[in-house]
Amino acid sequence: MTRPPPSDPHVEAQLLAAVMIDADQWPVIAELPSETFYSLGCRGVFEAMTALHAAGLPVDDLGLIAQQGQQHAHPSFDLAFLSGVMATETSGHYATEYAAVVRGLHARRLTIRAAYTLIHHAAEGDLTGEELATLASQVVTPLDQRARHQFVSHAQAIDAALADLDNPVPDAIHTGFPDLDQEILGFEPGALYVLAARPAMGKTALGYGFALNAARAGHGVAVASLEMSPKALSLRALATDAGVDLNRIRHRTLSPMERNRLGAAGHRLRSLPIQFMDATDQTGASIARDARVLHAAGQLDLLLIDYLQLIESGKNGGENRQQEVSQISRSLKKLAMELQIPVVVLSQLSRGVEARPSKRPMLSDLRESGAIEQDADTVMFIYRDEYYNPHTDQQGVAEIILGKQRNGPVGSVLLSYSSEFVRFGNLARDVVG
Repeated sequence: MTRPPPSDPHVEAQLLAAVMIDADQWPVIAELPSETFYSLGCRGVFEAMTALHAAGLPVDDLGLIAQQGQQHAHPSFDLAFLSGVMATETSGHYATEYAAVVRGLHARRLTIRAAYTLIHHAAEGDLTGEELATLASQVVTPLDQRARHQFVSHAQAIDAALADLDNPVPDAIHTGFPDLDQEILGFEPGALYVLAARPAMGKTALGYGFALNAARAGHGVAVASLEMSPKALSLRALATDAGVDLNRIRHRTLSPMERNRLGAAGHRLRSLPIQFMDATDQTGASIARDARVLHAAGQLDLLLIDYLQLIESGKNGGENRQQEVSQISRSLKKLAMELQIPVVVLSQLSRGVEARPSKRPMLSDLRESGAIEQDADTVMFIYRDEYYNPHTDQQGVAEIILGKQRNGPVGSVLLSYSSEFVRFGNLARDVVG
């Protein structure tokens, strides 16, 4: 670099002095990595204080700090520097403000380092385009100033759990189906939901229904559809919202009244906060990259992926497909936790379902399952008896089977299903428009 990296040694000294003056402010800096302090002198003092805290000793005892630094002969520790820090005019009241400045400067240094790494590999040509794109998406990650605590004490976790009891409704996005919400409590932040079914069961319709319902409630939604185009999905949404037979739309045999209803539905739907990741060759890395961009812009509260088995790994050979799907599944769970959003991924079921007398799916039917069952917080299956038994008394009924629920019971929920309008609804509540 032609100029020094961004830093402010004076503010770093003020931060350390503020904590020494008021030891109750130690939690403000306890989580910081030592590299946050660019000044080697400040870094040495901070590391001495950290060692004292780990040993259960006071972090504001100048004698112990000096002794700690001298005993370990830390190269960046200097007794005269410690005296200079204590001579800094400050107050414990400003510790949080100082910490924010120091953390921000450290984030800028990390961003510069990541950018130079990207430039180096782009110039060398030793990475694929996909790998370079992933590096590029991570350049601004350090600038996310939301707290990332490395450790949470048991007391803090218990207090958070007790405080959560005061919330009348769990912090989750409603599915739009009250009976289903009652069982799974909606889509919770940081959780991975798998919706699986055999072809023609309606998994895309239900998954996209989840997305529409979340968007109607004001949540930002992203849809990564590798099977259907945004236009095709929107056509389904129009048919569902307007109550117009999808086949009549496809064959262009619409009446003037139906066209008016579709136009009105379009007016209602076009303003919904939904973004499509419009690429049929999406990889796990590209979906994560696009999701981070939308999340950083405040436009992502729920991610829908249709469907898991169509996602490419982005790697050239070396692994079988089951291993690839397992890695993609694991990466989606990590993405949900990183962004603290629910990720809903659709999945195909194996043909083994068709060979059994009972066609109700089970966890072992997950196609190329690998780690899907392990990674998912909730696994839901769609079963429509009318598909296999035309004379069943369950016409227009879809059973949503909860095959796995990490924090709740398994079971099933009944929804209505209309193949004419490609729509799931609340049984005994649904009114076809």
